[in-house]
Amino acid sequence: MANEKKIFIAEDNHHFCELYRMALGAEGYEVHFAYNGKEALEKIPGVGPDLVILDVMMPEMDGYEVCHKLRDLPQFAMTPVIMLTALSTDEDRIKGYQVGADDYITKPFSLKVLKARVASILERSAVKKVEAPPSVPPPVRPAAPASEPVIQPAQPIVLKEEVIAAPAKPTTPARRLNPTDDALEQLFGAPVPPGSNILILGSLGSGKSFFSRLFLAHGLKKGEKCMFVCVDDDPSMVRRELGAKYALDISGCEGQDQMRFVDAYSWSGGRTSSEEKFAITGRLELADLSALISDAGAELGQTDRLKKGGRRAVDSISSLFLNFELPYVQRFLAFLARSGHFADVSTIFVVEQGACDDQTLNNIKYIMDGVVEFRNEDQKFLGRVQTMKWGTPRAEWVDVTQS
Repeated sequence: MANEKKIFIAEDNHHFCELYRMALGAEGYEVHFAYNGKEALEKIPGVGPDLVILDVMMPEMDGYEVCHKLRDLPQFAMTPVIMLTALSTDEDRIKGYQVGADDYITKPFSLKVLKARVASILERSAVKKVEAPPSVPPPVRPAAPASEPVIQPAQPIVLKEEVIAAPAKPTTPARRLNPTDDALEQLFGAPVPPGSNILILGSLGSGKSFFSRLFLAHGLKKGEKCMFVCVDDDPSMVRRELGAKYALDISGCEGQDQMRFVDAYSWSGGRTSSEEKFAITGRLELADLSALISDAGAELGQTDRLKKGGRRAVDSISSLFLNFELPYVQRFLAFLARSGHFADVSTIFVVEQGACDDQTLNNIKYIMDGVVEFRNEDQKFLGRVQTMKWGTPRAEWVDVTQS
């Protein structure tokens, strides 16, 4: 049973840790964390996990060194280890296997893939622990009479070595975004109608959250009203990122009723209180979150009566699928989509690839005006428009990376 298994994850990105906790916890696993390599080595012996997942790039001690030191401990010599990394060369993989890793997952990846790999490696590990029955010598076959033909033993079947497909040819982006122009309009190749609802879909580390911040930054620079609904990120961190990366006075924007934050992260992070004006501080209910978004929107004039328009980003909706029944999540998203449409507020919804099944994802896409797919390749964020209700999308990848 999954709920009998303990998984230890060493990952320095707290946002990724939260997604791993929710995804694997929903499968019944007991999940423990460390945020650097040294802390992982200190905690793992006390936890005694059935599986260890190590990010390669960590402060103080990288995942390779942690794995190597872990294999020197007799009690963890056979504990399965999965390495997570954005490094994808053969040399990186070989290094992981040389220090004792059992599996290797390259970022970005979907939560669905992570859950499948975890279940598979735990199943294989359990089989290895089953004691094999004692071998019994084969019975002695009496010698055949001279007249009886001698049957030669069957020859072993030799399987051909599996042919490994060549890696896909790297994507060549058709164009790059101009840093000074509106990112969303450039991505779609045309002006985006006010009140549009856009779904941003991609794996971990593919640039979805980066784009949601870029989307709001361009809106703030144009003097538009903007709202950030924080579900998987701390609002204070988003403030710092917007201010530092895009040279924005976020406190000034808030003071002039141009920017609002809605904090659902404090709840998901286990806090009992929040300094935010619009925050979930007790049990999260989607009706309460809807009310907070409406209240924050009223202060910005983002209502169907005032129609001051602007932008919203909901980052992300992935954890909602792990905490609520699907009908409630779909109704919540439909409410936000309708309210944004009637208030002329364009909204970006960020979702992790694999956070929900294909049928649910199709239902969500149906209520959206546009769907954008994101991926990470050669340390570049690439985006491609899948659908747009106001025009025909171009089947091209666009480099949205901006330093």
